[in-house]
Amino acid sequence: MGSGADVIKAPMQQYRVKMLIAMQRDGAFVHRNEFLHPRGFMLLDDALEFCSLDMQDKIKSGSYFRAQIYGFDLVRYRNLCTQNMYIAYRVAIQNVNRALIDKDFESLTYI
Repeated sequence: MGSGADVIKAPMQQYRVKMLIAMQRDGAFVHRNEFLHPRGFMLLDDALEFCSLDMQDKIKSGSYFRAQIYGFDLVRYRNLCTQNMYIAYRVAIQNVNRALIDKDFESLTYI
């Protein structure tokens, strides 16, 4: 039997929030960009709660409304509705290599 250090550590999963921002001019989508939130969530419920709270904050600010276009969550109207910004929230699963995290932590402890 090998020692505990010989055990291969399986990757762990975490959830990441992606935001798709799309610009619409005169009824046509002209620009799209995806942003990955830097924070990872261990539970799906936590990631979904983050999305919900972020949407609520944007709606409370008065600048965003619930989007009427399928696939988007929020919309911000600009220039008499000729230039709108749409936001879609998505939760993605990301595998994290636990062995690399442990190795990075070990190297930090010896500094």
